[in-house]
Amino acid sequence: MRLTARVGYEPHFSWSYLLPKYWGVWLGILALLILAFVPFRLRDKLAAKLGVMIGRKAKTQRHKARVNLQYCFPQWRDEQREKVIDEMFVTVTQVMLGIGEIAVRSRHHLQQRSEFIGIEHIKQAKAQGKNIILMVPHGWAIDASGIILHTHGMPMTSMYNPHRNPLVDWLWTLTRQRFGGKMHARQNGIKPFLATVKKGEMGYYLPDEDYGAEASEFVDFFATYKATLPGLNKMAKLAKAVVIPMFPRYNASRGKYEMEIHPPMNLSDDPVQSARAMNEEIESFVTPTPEQYVWILKLLKTRKDGQDIYQQ
Repeated sequence: MRLTARVGYEPHFSWSYLLPKYWGVWLGILALLILAFVPFRLRDKLAAKLGVMIGRKAKTQRHKARVNLQYCFPQWRDEQREKVIDEMFVTVTQVMLGIGEIAVRSRHHLQQRSEFIGIEHIKQAKAQGKNIILMVPHGWAIDASGIILHTHGMPMTSMYNPHRNPLVDWLWTLTRQRFGGKMHARQNGIKPFLATVKKGEMGYYLPDEDYGAEASEFVDFFATYKATLPGLNKMAKLAKAVVIPMFPRYNASRGKYEMEIHPPMNLSDDPVQSARAMNEEIESFVTPTPEQYVWILKLLKTRKDGQDIYQQ
């Protein structure tokens, strides 16, 4: 059994992190901490140049993004797909080079670097005494947006897959929880997550990974279909919560982390309709700014005919 699969798993410091095998990680962290205090305009320009170069060398990731876009946007020309993929790699590089800023800069600084669009939907639900599950698709700024929400006195709980490198896992968990909130290892199941939501912390739920046919419903997703988890309505009932969709973006032209928030969802008891409603929200967020979405995931891994569409 992997360490990260144990019930009650908590990332922690170990003196072994000072061994030479971790020195590369510490050097990388030092570089990110230096970049945290570089003016973001300068850092973003550097990231834009690096991002295109990285995107051309990341053959496997680029292939997965290309396949996803071919299925989801078959009407696009090849040139349009390649442009979106280039812009996606620029976005992820800008976000990654800004990790140090998110990890160590002040609450006030992070608030100045962010903007909420539709925050009234969260405030209204809180004023009505409702528990909240935020339904957050995989945008590249997903971790930054969660941490920024914490700075506004809105601590959250979320499930995550522990990083394979225990030092990175420990440090990134500390960063995610620096202003409050609680991370739960996904291997520990959903009960700890829902229990924390019932106590009043907002849930941060990522809806769009493919967990296979047995756990999912096949419903429309852009121009294709996707194996989609149908249990959002059940989760909301168990946690006595409303589900509010939110999508994080990093807008380099404005120098802002933008969090777009929609009104609470009306979820059906029908699992197919509930799953489709979730995908509709994802589509409405992603269509205007597709470069912000994590297209390198195997979003369409499970096909009805068993085909592996990502095979090269």
